[in-house]
Amino acid sequence: MSSSSADLNVQLGSLSLRNPFLVGSGPTVKNVDQMRMAADNGWAGASIKLAIDPVPYLSFPPRYRWLKKEKIHIFTAEKRLTADEALSVVEQARSAVQDFAIIPTITYDGQDYEGWGRLARRFQDAGAHAVELNMCCPNMSFNLSSTGTSTDKSTGASLGNDLTNLPTAVRFVTESVTVPVIVKFSPEGNQLAAAGRVALDAGATAVGHSGNRLGIPDIDITRPLDPVYRLQDQITLGCISGPWLRPLALRDTYQMRHHLGPDAFIIGSGGVSDLQSAVQQIMVGSDAVWICTETMIRGFDWLPRLLDKLTNYMRDMQYKTIGDMRDLLHQNITSAQGLTLHDGYAQVDPAVCTSCGMCWKIGHCNAIHHNEGTTVVDPELCLACSTCIDVCPRGAISMIERPASNMPTRE
Repeated sequence: MSSSSADLNVQLGSLSLRNPFLVGSGPTVKNVDQMRMAADNGWAGASIKLAIDPVPYLSFPPRYRWLKKEKIHIFTAEKRLTADEALSVVEQARSAVQDFAIIPTITYDGQDYEGWGRLARRFQDAGAHAVELNMCCPNMSFNLSSTGTSTDKSTGASLGNDLTNLPTAVRFVTESVTVPVIVKFSPEGNQLAAAGRVALDAGATAVGHSGNRLGIPDIDITRPLDPVYRLQDQITLGCISGPWLRPLALRDTYQMRHHLGPDAFIIGSGGVSDLQSAVQQIMVGSDAVWICTETMIRGFDWLPRLLDKLTNYMRDMQYKTIGDMRDLLHQNITSAQGLTLHDGYAQVDPAVCTSCGMCWKIGHCNAIHHNEGTTVVDPELCLACSTCIDVCPRGAISMIERPASNMPTRE
């Protein structure tokens, strides 16, 4: 099986994507030059920087932090596009790039839900290949106007969690355009699966999640009143993303796939930066993947190497299509009640062990002894938790499985 036989194409409704990787809506896709760079580096498409209509709305010069040690990206203030600015990007991009999905990301902030349909139609007329509805922006969860006062109508993440009015907004869009409609939700509020079902039933072509969480930034406790952001006076809740998010993002995708079934088109996101994390997203249920934070830190030109690795991986694993990988991990996830545990104990290889003492410090373990500096595990006391294996710097410990007939009875 040659590497060329691996098919990376993905079908999103009527829209064909050359691979499953989309630049997620954010600062790296707010003008045509950025769109061109993404297209030239093999990305399948881009969800353009969020456009909000009508204005005014909360829109400030951006304040970001990349906390390298923790691999956390966090932002507070952020600049949004106006509808006219985003329409201009769509129009210019249609002339500048080929084989690249141009997907505006929109939020309607007026008082009538019909406005979602009117706004989406303007973007379709401008040349959009699909329309993405932002039901995930956490800043909108508080229904703030440009003055900071609350409004009566939910939008952004709050509308995404409003299962009564959400289908009304989605239906106005699906009845106004013929291009695929994507609805993107926030995991905040724990409504991903239910909201996804409501959106699909209202005619959406695809649903997905942002992965991002709201959180408090890493504050210097010697100066607790100082903000972590430069050129900003206050501490605020920030929108947090980056590789640290992967386990939570995988759970989000898994839950959507589990509840929405095999036929739903799901776009996952959160902490994807390499082959491992990309394939994991697909294997828990993603048909396509949004990537934003990694493009902010590394640009666009790392994707060709990822595509080569993915093609080789698929060849080696004998996966012919992206669909062949989808849900493989999803199918193997079970509840705690369904676990099958094998009895056993840890064993130390004295030829490798240096008696460094790392495993001696494990607080919950009563099985490890080190008389005269020699590390020994008592098999009868060992709980087989395997923590000692993970903390051992020499790889001197392994787990031994007991035959079923030899299992001891433990109180």
